[in-house]
Amino acid sequence: MKRLVFSLAILIFLVGSVLPSNSNAEELGQRLFFLHHSTGRALLEEGNARAYLSTVNDAKGSNLVLWDHDYNYIGLADIEGDLQGYDYSIPNDDTDPIGLHELWTTTNSARDSLLSRYDVIAFKSCYPACDITSEAMLDQYKQWYLEMRDFFDSRPDKIFIVMSPPPRHRLATNVENADRARQFANWLISSEYLDGHLNMVGFDFYNLLAHPDDGSATRNMLRYDYERSHYTSDSHPNALANEINAPIFIDVLVEAAEPAATSDVRSNPSPVVLLGNHPNPFNPATLITFGVAQSQWVEIQVIDVRGQKIRSLWNGDLNEGQHQILWNGRDDNGQSVSSGLYLYQVKSGSSTVTGKMVLAR
Repeated sequence: MKRLVFSLAILIFLVGSVLPSNSNAEELGQRLFFLHHSTGRALLEEGNARAYLSTVNDAKGSNLVLWDHDYNYIGLADIEGDLQGYDYSIPNDDTDPIGLHELWTTTNSARDSLLSRYDVIAFKSCYPACDITSEAMLDQYKQWYLEMRDFFDSRPDKIFIVMSPPPRHRLATNVENADRARQFANWLISSEYLDGHLNMVGFDFYNLLAHPDDGSATRNMLRYDYERSHYTSDSHPNALANEINAPIFIDVLVEAAEPAATSDVRSNPSPVVLLGNHPNPFNPATLITFGVAQSQWVEIQVIDVRGQKIRSLWNGDLNEGQHQILWNGRDDNGQSVSSGLYLYQVKSGSSTVTGKMVLAR
């Protein structure tokens, strides 16, 4: 995980289109960006993501703004969600792993535009990326993402949110491909991929939407209750999925942006940074993701809304980097706790950060 995150008025002509200047960067506030296609569009629109971000800004007194980019023919939308009539000419209009690899590892105008305008950049492939038909294809995906990571390491002034792709509908895939899709999604949020890369955040979008890896015939496929149609192979998650998961996505963007708002996060690192828990709501378990700026003692507890301790998850030293810890919905005595809102607290020295999670049995 992690993070570190011109104001220069310019006009650039790209394929006959005028790209926006940054002369009003201070007025716009901390700039978030999301590169997606149709699944991401529905997440923002059906999930009322910008309205939720406004609520977060009001609560925190922050000024975070979200821009997003769809297919090139649709292009860029501003902080109100209004289309701007131009695009960044994403290479080949491709957000599959091979296209994202070209975007980030080659010199191109789209990459230059994103890096000059935004502070926190989230990107994802769409569900066709989960058609992983062989182990060789899975290995190629990983190699492309490792090479992207090398580029991200060269830009510690930006935060990159690497999202796993959404799963396929059960009528559009098979268990072998779905199992490999799960492996890829798990790898993208693993310590193997993220540890020590301070400006990268892994967001497991796949796991929020997929049926559990439980050995069933529909394992690792789009959850039945999230299917837009039960009778066709449309893999777009439905409105329910987007309403539940859009706030989780925005929370990850917000958590990623907060250190970037600090004038010098490298010399004055936040001791602990939360990246949320996923899935949320959850049953029976959720994965809490957080980062520490340097090797230090850390204590992690689950408490209820009255402040009563429920479970001690960790008490000891942790190395610098991103970490994850699982809570299985049980207390210190191993007893299952009831449905409801719980808090997790990550403490280090005099610093305490708190996150919210919902257990829905």
